[in-house]
Amino acid sequence: MSKNRNRNRPADTLSPATSVRTAATVLESFQGPIPPPAVLEGYKAIDPALPLKLMELAINEQEHRHHLEKRKVDVVEQKFANQATGQRDDFRFGTRGQWLAFVLAIIFLGVIVFLGWRGMETAICAGLGAGGFVAVFTFLAPRLFGKFLKDKKDS
Repeated sequence: MSKNRNRNRPADTLSPATSVRTAATVLESFQGPIPPPAVLEGYKAIDPALPLKLMELAINEQEHRHHLEKRKVDVVEQKFANQATGQRDDFRFGTRGQWLAFVLAIIFLGVIVFLGWRGMETAICAGLGAGGFVAVFTFLAPRLFGKFLKDKKDS
């Protein structure tokens, strides 16, 4: 019963043996490319050049995003301009090679099936080996030679 009486009494009238604990939680956050000035001061205490580097990174990121947005707008404008003049999109020309490769692969498989039907197992093995080599080379060539060509282009 004494517990209930203490609950209703103000904190200043409680006995000295009774303690009151108060807890506070503070949540701070920021949104944007750079932290607020107080946080930048903390970074400056760690390294005096760090706030300048962070500002540089934010500026570079903004320039990069603007460049990408401009490229997107240019592509859309070009597409609308091509539609208005009746020209074909450049994007459709990129699929021509894929269709040609698909047709050649079907022809190649047809020849292998024909050779198997005629009983030429050695020719089938040679054809599948050559096809496998071409497939592996097709996937590896851009990775192997792409860096070489890029480095040569940059020079």
